[in-house]
Amino acid sequence: MPFKKKNFRTKLEARLDDLASQTEELRQQVVDRAPGVRDQLVDMLPDKDQLRDLRDDLFERLPDGVADKVPEKVRPKKRSKLKRVAILGVLTGAGAAAFAAVKGRTHTAPPPEPFPAPPKPTPPADVTPPKPAKKASAPPTTD
Repeated sequence: MPFKKKNFRTKLEARLDDLASQTEELRQQVVDRAPGVRDQLVDMLPDKDQLRDLRDDLFERLPDGVADKVPEKVRPKKRSKLKRVAILGVLTGAGAAAFAAVKGRTHTAPPPEPFPAPPKPTPPADVTPPKPAKKASAPPTTD
């Protein structure tokens, strides 16, 4: 009987060695792929402002009884929406001003068009224009 135990033990040790080598191969694959996977995960995460807005929206949707039971440190800070809109407006205005300044430097304004000549008045059709008078000729001078 002791011989069978030894056979079982060798099989078990062989399986453990196989599992250890598979584990080492998997660990090496994870190490090789870790930077790419990490970058993918970071790209998929929303930014901090989006998370705050989502939290604020979810907190506002809670019923009053539930919202009162939420701990203070979890509750969103009171930020007025007016401040958000004002900051967004200031940023938009600054961006528009910068864009206009850059655009103004690259493109000069076209020269102004000259004013059109005023139209000449036309005489009425039933009146005949007067004939020009003859000029008096100067007397010939003798030298």
